[in-house]
Amino acid sequence: MIGQIHITPCAQNLIEELTYNRDEQHYEIFEREDFKIDDAKEVIAQSYLAREEETLIIIAAHKYNQAAQNALLKIIEEPPQNVCFILIAKNKNAFLPTIRSRMQLKIHKHKSDIAPFELDIKKLNLQSIYEFCKRNENAHHSKEEVKLAIQSLLFALFEAKIKLNKRELALFDKAIALNQNDASEKENYIFLPLLLRILQKQKNKQ
Repeated sequence: MIGQIHITPCAQNLIEELTYNRDEQHYEIFEREDFKIDDAKEVIAQSYLAREEETLIIIAAHKYNQAAQNALLKIIEEPPQNVCFILIAKNKNAFLPTIRSRMQLKIHKHKSDIAPFELDIKKLNLQSIYEFCKRNENAHHSKEEVKLAIQSLLFALFEAKIKLNKRELALFDKAIALNQNDASEKENYIFLPLLLRILQKQKNKQ
């Protein structure tokens, strides 16, 4: 097994399903934040090892470098004997059309309960926002965890019957975009504008 990065809960569940009851000699896993050309070369080298039984080579990544995908084209089109490839991404657009045309596409969705947001939105104040930011100042949550927290905040607003206008919804779109940015933003840069806007909205209603 190669790599220890958990890409997404859905990807992790799919990998466990694919490798269930398989001997470790019969599968290889490459989990990467960003799958690059050196990773592609490593996959190709592993693919050409002599194998007597069918072996799965599973690649899971947040991003797939274009050069790396081009390097994989030939081996995916004409895989070595007893080797099967499975590529996992958040969505099919992570792959070049040339890759998609050479593989079967399957959509796997993972449903999970959204945990309650850390703050009580109905009792939001500057002190609670400050304490929230203080707790998260040096946090190292994954992008997926931050994304779920943003969703949790949206759900909390819905539960509290706080309606958002277009400008406020745009702030959430910006927060999600910041979270997906290559240069990871600190959580406070993502949540502070949202929480201050919600606080201001509640004060305006009073």
